[in-house]
This record gives sequence, C-alpha cells and structure tokens, in this order.
Amino acid sequence: MMLTRPLKKASPRLNKSAPIRKCVVTGVSGPSHQLIRFVASPEGVVFPDIGNRLDGRGAWLKASGAVLAQAAKTKSLQKALKAAALAEDLPHLVETLLVERVQHLMGLGRRGGSVLGGAGKIRAASHPVAILMVATDASEREARGLASATEAEMTVGCLSGEELGKVFGRPSLAFAACLTGNHGFAVSLREELSRLQGVREE
Repeated sequence: MMLTRPLKKASPRLNKSAPIRKCVVTGVSGPSHQLIRFVASPEGVVFPDIGNRLDGRGAWLKASGAVLAQAAKTKSLQKALKAAALAEDLPHLVETLLVERVQHLMGLGRRGGSVLGGAGKIRAASHPVAILMVATDASEREARGLASATEAEMTVGCLSGEELGKVFGRPSLAFAACLTGNHGFAVSLREELSRLQGVREE
C-alpha cells in the first residue's frame, strides 16, 4: 500500500530561488519544482519536459494526478500550447519519466556516497538521514521503526520495492536513504520525490 503522506516530515528546505509558474488547470502559481512543464512537438503533440530543458513555449501543471487527469479531459494543455493532441496516455508517461528521473538521481547519489540501500546500512550510516525512502510494499511497522531510529528529516513512500531495487541492482529493496552532507543534492532529490508523490496520489 502506497504511503500517500510522509511518515515524518520536517519543514522542507526547498529551492527558494526557483522561478514561479502558473498551472493552466488550477490557475494557482507556485515554484517551478512543484509543477511539470509541457511543450508541443513540431507535429503539434504535447509531451512532458520533466527536466525543464527543452526550447520553445511551455505550459505548466501542478504535479498532481488529479490535475493531470483533468488536463487530459479539458484539453487545457492543447489550448495553452495551441497543439493538436496530447502524447498517448500522458499521465502514465509523466509518472514513468518522474520515476526514471528519481532513479537517475539516486544512482548519482549512490555513486557519490550520499544514497544508501538497505536497513542495515542505513542504521550504520556515519551521517544523519535527510530522506528515508520506504518502498510502497514494505512493512509499515519496520518503516516506522527505521524512521524513528534514524530520526530522518523526511520519510516518503512513493516508489515500489522493485523501483528502489533497480537503483542498487537488486530485484527489490524495502528501504533507501539520502544522507545529509550534500545539501544541494538532497534538495534536488526531495523536490523530485515530492513531484512523483503528487502525481501518484489519488
């Protein structure tokens, strides 16, 4: 069962310098790291620009499963971008790309020593835990115990055991953690996890 709310969450120290963007569905403005950017291809098909790097005019949506579904129904993105159609199964595409982005960041952190996998390694870590990632199919009792033992700043469960395991070359993994020490990396990972959790919430 997916944890739709963090078990424990400190006041988020997110990127305060992020530009402000407006969601074309809700009309609410917020930091760009809380939204998802979309662009239109030369063929007039709308698709997500998860990394905010593609050229051209963009339209933004709040990182929310409900907002994505509403955008698909109301054609808000097509109207904003003057496009003919949406990429096929756009909500699923956004979710898949966000998972891949989180996994990529975790892989970078793992190679740099900022990300650990497995409860044993997390408990024995020499640095405090900034983010504890709990697999959606992990034991909630074990998750609460590990969160309490590590005093994690933020505990979040929006990745499956298989998705966490892929980062570490394992079939499945119940727990992973981002350690303190590299604040910029921890902020980036936290932002992407927050976007993914928003998209996966029902």
